[in-house]
Amino acid sequence: METTETYMPNQFYAVPLAELQADPNQPRKYLDPQALEELTASVTQHGVLDPILFRQDKKTGTLYVVAGERRCAAARKANLSTVPAVFIDSENYAEIALVENILRQDLNPVEEAEALKRLQDDHAYKQEDLARIIGKSTVNISETLSLTKLPQEIRDECRQDPTVPKNFLITLARNKQERSMLSQYAKYKQQRAKAAEKTAPASVRRNPAETLAASLEASGKKVTAMDMNTLTDGDRSLVIDAMTNLKGALENALSTVLQ
Repeated sequence: METTETYMPNQFYAVPLAELQADPNQPRKYLDPQALEELTASVTQHGVLDPILFRQDKKTGTLYVVAGERRCAAARKANLSTVPAVFIDSENYAEIALVENILRQDLNPVEEAEALKRLQDDHAYKQEDLARIIGKSTVNISETLSLTKLPQEIRDECRQDPTVPKNFLITLARNKQERSMLSQYAKYKQQRAKAAEKTAPASVRRNPAETLAASLEASGKKVTAMDMNTLTDGDRSLVIDAMTNLKGALENALSTVLQ
């Protein structure tokens, strides 16, 4: 929504939420649902305690959120009509947004890397410039930027999953081949899934009967999917022996169950 109101730099305003638009260059791309619900509960009870930072497009008059997208989202869910906000009149609003989000630790590793890369490309910054702006070492900046070399598939997943450790992603990005990155990431997800299964509450774990049923179903699908005509004589004998043994075990078990 466009507005013709004139705002003064660094002044405090109560800005209608309907007039605030998400900045297309906002570093934050992912809003954690649970964290948003918790913030909404707080905003409902206490209001927005920390002002939003916003800018105004000089051509259209449109107001864009520079920092505080999550607070705006919570305010909307809490049915607020306005939010406290401070007007920023600076061409370096992208830097402000990035620094503000990093200081709040609101960005996951991939969001931070992509925001840094965009800032670097837009302003032809060197890594030393970024280190000065963000207040971190050039080594940290270099490692963070390396995450933009990860395959798009991995970045898309990690953008939605802030639990993937940054150190793991940095190590992953050191691989020169995309196939190797994808393979190691798939292995990481498998290991994490197994660890989660071990620590899952007993109520969500499979009992022995459920595990057996799932295994039999999976085996049946594999048998159906296999083209037996392509097997060598040796492989055919191996499969026949295995199927025969399995058939005997299944018949014995079935007779016991049906008694």
